[in-house]
Amino acid sequence: MFRDLILIFALGGGLQAQSLPGDRPTPAYGSQTSFQPTPKLLSAAMPSSTEDAAAESELLQLANQRRRDARVPPLRGNEELTQAARAHARLMVARQELSHQFAGERSLMPRLRDSGLPINSVGENVAYHSSVEKAFDALMKSPPHRQNLLDPDFNIAGMAAFWSGGRLYVVQDFAHVRPEVMPASRRQR
Repeated sequence: MFRDLILIFALGGGLQAQSLPGDRPTPAYGSQTSFQPTPKLLSAAMPSSTEDAAAESELLQLANQRRRDARVPPLRGNEELTQAARAHARLMVARQELSHQFAGERSLMPRLRDSGLPINSVGENVAYHSSVEKAFDALMKSPPHRQNLLDPDFNIAGMAAFWSGGRLYVVQDFAHVRPEVMPASRRQR
């Protein structure tokens, strides 16, 4: 029997979800006599961290599917936020723990503003679990995380997903990009 433990705390506008170790993916065996692990399962078994771009894409798709169901505008994937999320995810993997800010690391708003984007609000979810779906479900079951995922003010997101020691570490960075204000002298007439 698998149990999920969700630890929640607010820090810099974000929250985290965590699952207990031992909730591992179960490989699906086909008609072949020998099991060939998928790259995802192979990377999950490796001791070092491995970025999973497919999982990042799936996290954004799942978020937008839930936002569509809630009649909230979709999030646009943003490369600058993705890079910021990946940098933070690497720190979580290196320390084998979840946190929104490690010693010596800047808080969320300055980290995301370093991207150069004109942002005025931010949020972050962090989690680890044995699969993309389980990590996403744990976040959706937590009201504060769900609020970040469905916040209609957020219009861009960066997703990070890294496998390490059988766990998928997830960072979801959200922001609202202010529309660029163009002086009247530069507007087309």
